[in-house]
Amino acid sequence: MKLRLFSRNSAKTALSSLICILLSSCSFPLTPTYTTETISQSLEKILGEEYNISAVTRLTGQALWVYIPTEEAIFIESENPESYAKIFDPKSIEGNLQGGVFNFNYDITEIPETKETQNTKFNPAIAELMNKSLRSMRRVLFSLKRDEGAPKFFVIALCDIKNGIEVITTTYIDDLKKASYEIISWTEYQHRGLEDIQLVPEAIGDKEGNHLAFHDIHFNEFLLGQIQQRLRHKFNRPEVKKGADIDKEVLKTIRNVLEIYGFDDFMLMSLQNLATSNKTTLSKAAVFEKAKE
Repeated sequence: MKLRLFSRNSAKTALSSLICILLSSCSFPLTPTYTTETISQSLEKILGEEYNISAVTRLTGQALWVYIPTEEAIFIESENPESYAKIFDPKSIEGNLQGGVFNFNYDITEIPETKETQNTKFNPAIAELMNKSLRSMRRVLFSLKRDEGAPKFFVIALCDIKNGIEVITTTYIDDLKKASYEIISWTEYQHRGLEDIQLVPEAIGDKEGNHLAFHDIHFNEFLLGQIQQRLRHKFNRPEVKKGADIDKEVLKTIRNVLEIYGFDDFMLMSLQNLATSNKTTLSKAAVFEKAKE
């Protein structure tokens, strides 16, 4: 069940900005200290002994998971509610990659302009908790002996076990490294992380993460998730003007993500606008060329 207490854009930006400011001041170890075999236990130990954070960690395939239960409220009332205009309604955005074909189905429509108000914000105490977790994560990852089993993603599942509200962030480790070494900006880093906020009743009272399905993450899954997230952000808090060509804007976003990660392992792309029944099939070359028009 998706949680809709607030705008994902403002929530993500507020939390990520606080974290990035603090993370950017960290230093990096020079020699490997941890191994793939010990990374999970080491991270759990650092969180517990140095920050008094009870966490459950799992290395599942190439994904390092950290489950952090808390009785703090993740969201609190904002003293300064934020208002914004809404002119698009992204009802659904789905995608998959099968047999060399990228398929995207989306239902995004322009609507009469309305005013929306954001009344909640991330609890600063939660932002600090996340920051400590990310500092610990980066400390371990940046001092990890590299081998074939080393993780490529890390996932932090932060759960309010009193109210059953869960925030799951998924990060591609290379993106964290690029931001840390100033290859990309921290703002760009924020855009690349996946964030899922859900109401999960079965998480109430769960200190061990028993309700959570720890699973491996594959790059194609992450890539599709980032495209979907960028499109939701783009049209929820419109980065495009009224009357914009929605199909063209969708293609621009897809191309942007593919170029960011240098991904071209596909032959065709099928785009279907469910709102207009317009369907377009493009070759790989056309995907990159048409989006520049």
